[in-house]
Amino acid sequence: MTLCSTLYDVSTAEGAAHGQKARHLADELRRGVAELRWRGKLPTEQQLADEQGVSLSTVRRAVDLLVQDGLVYRRQGSGMYIADQATGPLVGVAVPSMTYYYPRIIVGIERELAAHGGQMMLRSTEWDPVEERRAIESLIGAGVAGLILAPDQPALAEIDLPVVLLERGLEDPATTYEFVGTNHAAGARSAVRHLQALGHTRIAYLERTGQHTAPQVRAGLADDVVLTRSAERWTRADADGFLDDLLAEGVTGVICFPDREASLLLTAALARGVAVPGELSVVSYDDEVADLSDIPLTAVSPAKFEVGRVAVNVLRARLADPDSPRQQISLVPRLVVRESTGPARNGLGY
Repeated sequence: MTLCSTLYDVSTAEGAAHGQKARHLADELRRGVAELRWRGKLPTEQQLADEQGVSLSTVRRAVDLLVQDGLVYRRQGSGMYIADQATGPLVGVAVPSMTYYYPRIIVGIERELAAHGGQMMLRSTEWDPVEERRAIESLIGAGVAGLILAPDQPALAEIDLPVVLLERGLEDPATTYEFVGTNHAAGARSAVRHLQALGHTRIAYLERTGQHTAPQVRAGLADDVVLTRSAERWTRADADGFLDDLLAEGVTGVICFPDREASLLLTAALARGVAVPGELSVVSYDDEVADLSDIPLTAVSPAKFEVGRVAVNVLRARLADPDSPRQQISLVPRLVVRESTGPARNGLGY
């Protein structure tokens, strides 16, 4: 390799790292705007750099992304201002996490609202029922026109406002609430069909148990799996134990929910000398960080951005016509094929 190409590779890698930092900061600034952390004007670039512990160039890149989205504009010599597009309703949004799964949904909500002149007031409940109640009460107290919620244990019957549920409702066939969510059972079926098309007949399902998604994923597997294992939150020891079970049962393909647990299983397999995908094909569910594993994971990828965007339109329709038929919408996720799945062999060779 020449010195010139080495310098190019280093500068390219550094540029990618800076770009990722800028995108993360832009997401944080979007949340700050949504939470009404600043009124009318952002702090200076230097203040943001000091607060966030990043360089001025990273701040400028992040602000450029907000300018491109129409969320912020610059005034020469005056500062950075939040665009006043609030000709539509103020909508309250409460989600259990701002770090996993929900960020893309939030972006979908934000952009669809902005396109119609609306504003979002955002709260995170951190999977805490007490915080959830407080968040909903604070949003209602702030005068929101309607709510978009991903509740854990909500008191929805007490809410006298239009409500659209996010990633909730499909697990309850009798619910009368409007919702937009992912058809996780259909996503699981697509994973099974992918493995079967590759010749896998002994397929397993491993999961981290959860109140909402895991039962739906499990429901989509029918009788096509020969082994199912669950744990509340996996450790490396759990992954090693599950791998023992897979090998003992002659499993050649496994569906794993969610990404973190799939990565633990992958690490355990590689440490044991089990070739992936040569001897064991692995499909992850969620596609949050599946592409970052040592071997990029084939993954079921819910349409998170679209869930947020469609939820806004369901709420807008309800606000425009309170007597219209209620909508319950499920979106089918897609399967993203990467390097962790391949044709089945006749046994693992153990």
